[in-house]
Amino acid sequence: MKVIFAGGGTGGHLIAGLSIAEEITSRFPNAEVIFLGTNKKSESVYIEGRGYKFRQIKACTLTSFSRLPVFIFVSLIGIIHSLINIIKIKPDIIIGLGGYGSVLPVIAAYVVGVPIVLIEQNVIPGRANLLMARWVDCVLCHWEGTTRWFKKGCIHVTGIPVRNNIIRDKMDIADNVLDLTSQKKTLLIMGGSQGAQVINKVMLQSIPRLKSLIPDLQIIHLTGKHGYKEAKVAYDKMEIRAFVSEFLDDIGIAYGLSDMVICRAGANTTAEISAVGIPVIFIPYPYATDNHQYWNAYELAKRGGALIIKQEELEPERVIELVSNLLMNDDKLNDMRKINKSLSKPFAAKRVVDKIFQTLEAKRPKRNIILTRTVEGSETRKYIKKDEPYLTKIL
Repeated sequence: MKVIFAGGGTGGHLIAGLSIAEEITSRFPNAEVIFLGTNKKSESVYIEGRGYKFRQIKACTLTSFSRLPVFIFVSLIGIIHSLINIIKIKPDIIIGLGGYGSVLPVIAAYVVGVPIVLIEQNVIPGRANLLMARWVDCVLCHWEGTTRWFKKGCIHVTGIPVRNNIIRDKMDIADNVLDLTSQKKTLLIMGGSQGAQVINKVMLQSIPRLKSLIPDLQIIHLTGKHGYKEAKVAYDKMEIRAFVSEFLDDIGIAYGLSDMVICRAGANTTAEISAVGIPVIFIPYPYATDNHQYWNAYELAKRGGALIIKQEELEPERVIELVSNLLMNDDKLNDMRKINKSLSKPFAAKRVVDKIFQTLEAKRPKRNIILTRTVEGSETRKYIKKDEPYLTKIL
């Protein structure tokens, strides 16, 4: 079986794709997975670093009317590249991950009749997915509120899978590489790659006062690409126990240690926060398309699992008030944990992959598909679909 994931432009789309790819290859080790992405170097490094093939597709966004000729030219080249790759690979299905990097491969797949599944992570669908929905066989989303944007029968609420290392056991947390203790009140700060400087600046101004209010406070601060050196110097001067880094690949350790997180409200972040059940103060990125980060945050906030500070209202005094009130109120923290945990979708990966195979079954009922599934360690069995549905044999 061959599966193409199409997406890119932002890391969030690729994270979701990798989680789904992990579930597919864990079920069927012989499955071939290929990612089609944009020309951002970080995308190819990220995907290939996790053992999957990556092929670049020309794509760009339409930022102004004056760039329309360039947009049309690049898009035509991108569709041709996509068609060439699809014809060569001969995939059984294409999974669109959203973002401008997914549009051209999905169009090409529609032209040649390859089954298409879209993944929508945000509460308010992205414009790319709204455009592509008319051509696809199925849309899978995380939030109930998303269903009103798509035609009935086309969309299913499965949840969006989170990375395998998100939920960690207590032994991993106690013996952690961050050199922090699980006995102290811990605040996790994640500025994210977009607009992280705003959060970094305000938090560094807030920490001295928070330290005086909460003597046993320790910090995990992930600064993003910019601001690391400034933050590191500031924490050294404050003499507070802290782990400071541009990013942390094993984010599950940070979630497990922390009592609360301050962060943006990207789709993957909100899914991860509900998966681990951590209380959160969201600072939505205000320039996201259709303000989708605010509406992601609102899904948790309206139930009581999160607080929201709009970026234009982000001031040290506001942060100090909210953080200190929460960290010194264990009952409130426990209530928020329970609420967020209740919003988690722990079997999202299984549901998503089940729907992918069901879509493939419905679209190509007569095609022979050979799948090899690992059974009890190293033993393998081959399943060949002929006239009866192969789902009854492998799921």
